[in-house]
Amino acid sequence: MRRDGHIIEEVVATDNMKASFRSVLRGKDRKCSRVGRYLLAHEDEVIAELQRRIADGSYRVSGYREMNIVEAGKLRKIQVIPLKDRIAVNAIMRVVDEHLHRRFIRTSSASIRNRGMHDLMEYIRRDLAQDREGTRYCYTFDIRKFYESVDQQVAVAAVRRVFKDEKLIAMLEGFVHMMPQGLSMGLRSSQGLANLILSIHLDHELKDRLGLKYYYRYCDDGRVLAGTKAELWKVRDAVHRCVEAIGLEVKSNERITPIEEGIDFLGYVIYPDHVRLRKRNKQNFARKMASIQSKRRKRELTASFYGMTKHADCRRLFNQLTGINMKNFKDLGVAYTPADGKKRFKGTVISIRELVNLPVIVHDFETGITTEHGDDRCIVQIEMNGEMRKFFTDSEEMKSILQQIREMPDGFPFETIIKSEQFGKNKTKYIFT
Repeated sequence: MRRDGHIIEEVVATDNMKASFRSVLRGKDRKCSRVGRYLLAHEDEVIAELQRRIADGSYRVSGYREMNIVEAGKLRKIQVIPLKDRIAVNAIMRVVDEHLHRRFIRTSSASIRNRGMHDLMEYIRRDLAQDREGTRYCYTFDIRKFYESVDQQVAVAAVRRVFKDEKLIAMLEGFVHMMPQGLSMGLRSSQGLANLILSIHLDHELKDRLGLKYYYRYCDDGRVLAGTKAELWKVRDAVHRCVEAIGLEVKSNERITPIEEGIDFLGYVIYPDHVRLRKRNKQNFARKMASIQSKRRKRELTASFYGMTKHADCRRLFNQLTGINMKNFKDLGVAYTPADGKKRFKGTVISIRELVNLPVIVHDFETGITTEHGDDRCIVQIEMNGEMRKFFTDSEEMKSILQQIREMPDGFPFETIIKSEQFGKNKTKYIFT
């Protein structure tokens, strides 16, 4: 595995440090606290000091205090570090997480940029819809007291497997050894390190070596889908081997169930053709709404509950518990009309040079677009390998052809291959063929 170096330079970059400062000093409570006011008044000095300590590798967390919180009905003890330390840890992990991101499998989630529970749920729903026979059964497993049980030497070895910058490694080792054992449940670095450990020792083992097609992980909670129970019993044995090899243990409540019973995961129960909210979440919301009198607090709870129910088939439930009829956006019949009257196309921009000799489907176009390269450009909406993309062109020939096709009945969409032709002195033009 190729290791990454020169990470410290990215960490101490002024833009990264300032972004971390703003991220930590967000919210009225933090800004108005005694420490928050001091940090805001001495922002440049604080950033300069942290840059120096990180750059020479001497930075270490100065200390922490512990506090108890109740999460999902469980009492947890988390560690809280000073605000100044949070800025440094945030700056380090913003860069570290970016380097780790590409190493994670696509169906792992939790504390990974752009990969929340709803993103992962959409993958599961898609797989259930596309392969009913291959997803008839589900294996459910969870790792027992994961953060408290992590072997610190395993965490350090995982860091050294990915990075070769000794200063960075020393600071990450400091984060790991902040606790007598396991990983801190309150430190920003623990989330990324936990994902790294499970990525190396579980995710890639199951996906690469075992060739699992339908495997999903949210932190230390995993699900595997397969066509038969026999396949999942083999998967179960492999999961136990992987987890026990790094000193962890799978909870005894693991099970293999038919998909018709639903996949209890991510706060929802996912069925082949619909999704319901987990029973505990419904009950908690109903009890809270019945116990509070503040209208403002009820509005806040309702908004939070709406955020959960809108990702499931729960319109009737939302109406029963709140008295509000949740409409579907597509039923409202509203659409945005840009002030300039120009169409807005979906998809990322691709250079026309990258489309040469490739089959594409042209869906639409819009002229008179101003870009950094000039005015009166044309933007073309295309479909490439099932994905919507768009490109800009200043070719009068392409504009003319597209305009002629627009005037034809059923002219759009049409299939074509874009070719390049040389003309004049080292000039290139692109044409539809």
